[in-house]
Amino acid sequence: MPQQRVYHDYVNEKLVPYWYVLTFKPCEIDWDKSVLYYDVIKPFDYIERDQFDESIITFSLKISDFLVNRDYPNKLGINIKMIKSRISENGIDPYVVHQFILPYPDVEEVLHLVPNDRKIELLL
Repeated sequence: MPQQRVYHDYVNEKLVPYWYVLTFKPCEIDWDKSVLYYDVIKPFDYIERDQFDESIITFSLKISDFLVNRDYPNKLGINIKMIKSRISENGIDPYVVHQFILPYPDVEEVLHLVPNDRKIELLL
């Protein structure tokens, strides 16, 4: 499961999100799959923008890369197939990308996709 962080700054003494960042361990992304679903865990770690680790190879996401599926409650999906295609178009080997970043203002839109209440499935 990726590490989820929201990088922010303070503007007029208000917390303003700038980036929603998903950081993966090496080989954690299965680039042969179409979609990767991951657990959304709130509250997120809020980190100041100047602490962003630029040494990790990062690729920018679009809001259209995110998927919600009723069959996967409390999870967000990312369209790996579409992301891999864009990465390859840029001449980058997808296997070296270990971090995705979603810039503001799309951050707020994605945060609205995240359920406020976690639902627990009981398997009897």
